[in-house]
Amino acid sequence: MQDKSNTEFEVLRVELQEVLTVKTEMAIAARKELRDAVCRYVDAEQSRGTSLTLIIIAVKDILAKAEKESAHATDELAQQLIDWCKQFHGKRIALEDETS
Repeated sequence: MQDKSNTEFEVLRVELQEVLTVKTEMAIAARKELRDAVCRYVDAEQSRGTSLTLIIIAVKDILAKAEKESAHATDELAQQLIDWCKQFHGKRIALEDETS
């Protein structure tokens, strides 16, 4: 009986590890894609002379609309978007090539 439990445990551990690896890689890629989109948006608005305050207001509005169309965004995600706006505002950033 003990061997069966250990075998089941090992199978579940390997399964969890595989799922976590795949999902973590997907999450990192999605986060990079989101960050790059925020960067491009900030860059475009900044080139139009839009202030950081107005950019953040617009990003919050875009996020609120996205929340209505999809799953719920978290406060943590909203804060991350605002942080990226602040980070990119005032800078010209060359984004990494999408194939990298």
